[in-house]
Amino acid sequence: MYDDNGAPIPRRIRLTDEAEELRYLGLELQTEHDAFVSRGRSPWRGLSGHDPYDDVPDDEFGERQWEDWHDGMYDEDDPERPRRRRPSGREFDIAPPVAGEVTVTVDPVIAAAFAARQAEAQAGPTWLVDGGQVTVEGSFKIWRGACGQCAEHFEQRRPASQRRKWRTTCGDDCATVLDRAKARERMRARRSDAA
Repeated sequence: MYDDNGAPIPRRIRLTDEAEELRYLGLELQTEHDAFVSRGRSPWRGLSGHDPYDDVPDDEFGERQWEDWHDGMYDEDDPERPRRRRPSGREFDIAPPVAGEVTVTVDPVIAAAFAARQAEAQAGPTWLVDGGQVTVEGSFKIWRGACGQCAEHFEQRRPASQRRKWRTTCGDDCATVLDRAKARERMRARRSDAA
């Protein structure tokens, strides 16, 4: 359930008859027999166990909610911000906690050991292929090696599901030069066989 501004409305708890009977049975056991009764899944309501909003009728509950939303629009230091005066006897028995910034510090030795374990866990299997080395990183295969023509190091990347040969040259120019050299070698071999 949402209000006009899209914010969720805190719903009031309405218990079934069976849950009400169990609650009163628990209260009776606590007060008359000094027994410890676990609250189970019911919300914790402070040390005294009494929620002051239980006594507030539905109309006043909705009005308070609207006032809280309306007051939140104003800046805290704004002199025109309305000051709501609540009737006495309806305040929380425990002040809500103050939220502040949380700073987490980790020992550098522990952080370094954890980073090393993470890197080791993420590094996949590695194997050698003609002209380079293939490593699996996540869902990708990465080939690293030297170009078969100019001997410059480069890498290729492709999805791990693909199974095909890796290029042995770093670009189209080197591939063209290598293809011409292989064609010359083939022709020399043919000529020597024919002679």
